[in-house]
Amino acid sequence: MTKKYDDDALKREFGTIIRNRRLKKQITQERLSELTGITVVYLRDLENGNYTATWIIWLKLCTVLELDIPVFQKKYIVPQINKIEKNEKDEKTYKTERLN
Repeated sequence: MTKKYDDDALKREFGTIIRNRRLKKQITQERLSELTGITVVYLRDLENGNYTATWIIWLKLCTVLELDIPVFQKKYIVPQINKIEKNEKDEKTYKTERLN
């Protein structure tokens, strides 16, 4: 069974978005930690794409950083998933063509 989504790519994308938004709002990791109750170490790891955020952490970060959740999903997460699905489809097509 193949892995449906590239979790590492999604984690990196989420981390990059959170970091960029935090910096745009001129919020330090320490201040974001205070506002969300998430430790600085965990925030750093999230921003570096080392961990997957739980739904509660995701909500806290989106709320404090004023990220509209449906827009966030549509603009960043869905395209990443579509890219992965396209790559899987291309790979299947390539394998099928090689067999013929």
